[in-house]
Amino acid sequence: MYTVEFNKLPSFQKLFLDYVSADEENFNRINKFFHASYRDKEEIFKVIDNKSHSYNANRYFDKNILIDILKRQNVTFGGNEKTASNIELLKDENTFAVVTGQQVGLYTGNLYTILKTITTIKLAIDLKHKFQQYNFVPVFWLESEDHDLDEANHVHLINRQNEVVRIGFEEQTSDSDESTLKKNLMPVGGIKFDSTINEINEQLKDVLIDTDFKEKLIEKISSFYSEGNDYRHSFSLFMNWIFKDYGLVFVDCSDVEIKKLLTPVFEKELNTSPRLCEEIIKTSAELEKEYDLQVKPKVINLFFIHNGNRLLIEPRENNRFALKNSKKRFEQEELMNILFENPEQFSPNVVLRPICQDYLLPTVAYVGGPSEVSYFAQLKSAYEHHDITMPVIFPRASVTIIENKVKKFLTNFEVHFEDIFNEKYLVSKVVDKLSEIKIEDEFSKVQDEVNRIFYDLKNTASKIDKTLSNSADNIKEKLVSGLENFKGKLVNAQAKRSETTTSQIDKVTNNIYPLNSLQERIINVSYFLNKYHDEFIKKLYDEIDINCFDHQVIEF
Repeated sequence: MYTVEFNKLPSFQKLFLDYVSADEENFNRINKFFHASYRDKEEIFKVIDNKSHSYNANRYFDKNILIDILKRQNVTFGGNEKTASNIELLKDENTFAVVTGQQVGLYTGNLYTILKTITTIKLAIDLKHKFQQYNFVPVFWLESEDHDLDEANHVHLINRQNEVVRIGFEEQTSDSDESTLKKNLMPVGGIKFDSTINEINEQLKDVLIDTDFKEKLIEKISSFYSEGNDYRHSFSLFMNWIFKDYGLVFVDCSDVEIKKLLTPVFEKELNTSPRLCEEIIKTSAELEKEYDLQVKPKVINLFFIHNGNRLLIEPRENNRFALKNSKKRFEQEELMNILFENPEQFSPNVVLRPICQDYLLPTVAYVGGPSEVSYFAQLKSAYEHHDITMPVIFPRASVTIIENKVKKFLTNFEVHFEDIFNEKYLVSKVVDKLSEIKIEDEFSKVQDEVNRIFYDLKNTASKIDKTLSNSADNIKEKLVSGLENFKGKLVNAQAKRSETTTSQIDKVTNNIYPLNSLQERIINVSYFLNKYHDEFIKKLYDEIDINCFDHQVIEF
């Protein structure tokens, strides 16, 4: 395993780069928006100590009720004795949760779901080593009420030809279509699979290469993602099969009994709005001076499940409420009565979800990806508004898997990992390596000659008229730009002469930078499980360093 700094990779926002920066000045610039530093053992201890008091003082439910719910849920999700043991541990006031979460999706979605989970499990163990008087349990919060079906209903894999292939249900084509709108507003977790899932499983089987593990893998996946099952249970069953040895505890936030426990949080949001929104806007205004914002709070940060759709609650005049994208209206008393009688009809948005999570659980750390780190930076005042201790926000491990075929390419062409993300440079370097005509060398000579000519020219010009020196610089700039364009054309022409070269480059980029994004954001875990079986998770678990805050490259 070796590492690459995040700022050498594409598509990371400045806020996240500062948050993981080893530069103290950069880190402190953003860390003030969080309750505690994930790097500082003393600050982590303060969170543990604060949580031990605030969790007991500010929750309005019997913890044993939560324990019973978790036991019931995790039995249906395929949890084993280790899971049951960890749930029992949560009864103890000296036991705390290390939490991560993700929208439920087809075949567990993108690889980062697996990376978040491994980070969470290892962080729980790491905290136990640091604070032996306490216990720490890894918890996965199932975001089963999100309604982004277009994100959840497909995955990407690499096929036999090293092409990136989409597998899943058909994309929704018309946002204006009433049925499409309805589907896009349904909580994804409860959507049951019809017979089409059998066709999707066949697609998966056809795309995966033949290996010794393929038959068993397809059999397992098909038993989880099967007709009559829903996204929530299928996702949990598959995740439990992958992480069967680690005692991971799942929480289904859509559960009726969970919603009953969350009633005080929902009630406060309805009765005190727009205070939460205003607090977050204040923080966001300060953040926005240097960073891009991730989320926009709503006046009321709650959805309402109406006719199967998850619709945002909006305030109206005279203490009335309306549902967005609906003609439904409520009087205040009517809405409050529904809350106390049927709390399952209420659902938190992205702003209120962490509050619900950490109201229910004694959370000391949340493991999140770059986007989550960014939106938690806006939420410190939200935790204060609810008198809940904000957990440590711990960056998940970021990883690229380098398989042997890719490693050979990098070695043969003396290409560095970060070169993969610069297509022009990569093509130039590979073509140059293969070609008898060394374009880079030739143009380096030309550049030296241009520099020499214009140096002499500027000297001559300055002797005649000093103002003409700038004209010489402008001419040189245009000439250099023209030469760069010409060099690019030569490189492309040379590449076209060698189909093998361009094919090799495409195969490598499809593995490392599929669809112009990091591998962890695109490729599904089944691609790797099919090739390496249990060894894949074991090697990832063994090699990932959760206290390394650079991108990690692991060779298989």
